Amino acid sequence: MFREHTGEEYHIVASSDAVETVAIIGAGIGGVYLAAELGIAGFKLRLHDIDHTRLVDVRAFGGIDVEGEKAGFAAVERATTDLQSAVDGADVVIVVTGGNAQATAARSLAPLLRDGQVILLIQGNTGGSLIMRRALDAAGCRADVAVAEMDNYPYSCRRLAPTRIRPIVAKRWLQIATFPGNRIAAVFPRLSPLFPQAVAAPNTLYTGFTNANAMLHVANCVANAARIESGDGYRFYAEGVTPAVARLYQAINRERVAVATAVGATVPTLEDWFDRVYGVREESLVETCRRLTYNPDGPYQATGTPSSLDHKFITEDVPTGLVPISALGAVAEVPTPAIDALVELARIMTGKDFAAEARTLARLGLSGMSATEICRVIDEGF
Repeated sequence: MFREHTGEEYHIVASSDAVETVAIIGAGIGGVYLAAELGIAGFKLRLHDIDHTRLVDVRAFGGIDVEGEKAGFAAVERATTDLQSAVDGADVVIVVTGGNAQATAARSLAPLLRDGQVILLIQGNTGGSLIMRRALDAAGCRADVAVAEMDNYPYSCRRLAPTRIRPIVAKRWLQIATFPGNRIAAVFPRLSPLFPQAVAAPNTLYTGFTNANAMLHVANCVANAARIESGDGYRFYAEGVTPAVARLYQAINRERVAVATAVGATVPTLEDWFDRVYGVREESLVETCRRLTYNPDGPYQATGTPSSLDHKFITEDVPTGLVPISALGAVAEVPTPAIDALVELARIMTGKDFAAEARTLARLGLSGMSATEICRVIDEGF
């Protein structure tokens, strides 16, 4: 079934091009949770990682035990470091490597892909599909494959053991977009059965500007840097989001929404996003974050606190989230002083300039374009 994003309404369109086999690229915690959820849903799974130690237990056990309401065994038919074996015959290839590794994954996948396959980035961060498409093209990929991205990771779970998962909650609302946007009608019906709570977004500006990680992680880490570096294992959201941090959240999110609006994408405010995704809206962001941590189904109860600032909450979310949002703001002539200040503080405090990973307009393939030209590329392709 296809739920199409048309303002407040969604049209349902049937699809007969069913997905049976899914290859998951990346066997970190995100890949394992995906395998658990999709395996229980009945899809045939392959799990790949370049690090064989991440695969040993799943391979030996044959899959993952899942507890909770949908308890059962999620079989994984292949857990392998052989990328060709993982993707050969897969209908959908889900890349869950983290934003900084998406271009590398694309270069490895390029000679192995076949016509008709769909690549889905979970998540695309901001601009992930453009990075993937450009890297595939540069690596000589000749297969007719679709590239899609999800705005945020779909689940919260606890990993009780290497092969045992307990789901906590699934997001109620997710967006999936394709690059270019004009392929969504053909691609979304294939992905919708995997993620029934997802809706089809008009293009990747909608998903890229609903990048919650960039909005939530960096500000919290920078504001709580002393606690992190002193080894204080605080509850990342319940204790890390104080009134001052909440005001910082609101400042950078106002800028995110403003830039999105300027390039034609309607995206939720942070408060609306919490409500839409989790059904939680308190009088303040401080109280919202506490509920999301301490509720029995609170998605943030399992969120760990970084042990240093050299952590993906900064090293990924600055270059693949805040940097491209700021760059697109400059093109659209929308100032982003709070985001820019946060990026600069992260650079100073970590001693990193993020130059190797930063999603600049040049890396996105958008250098020298006006906002109107960028929108046309997003909708129609390079």
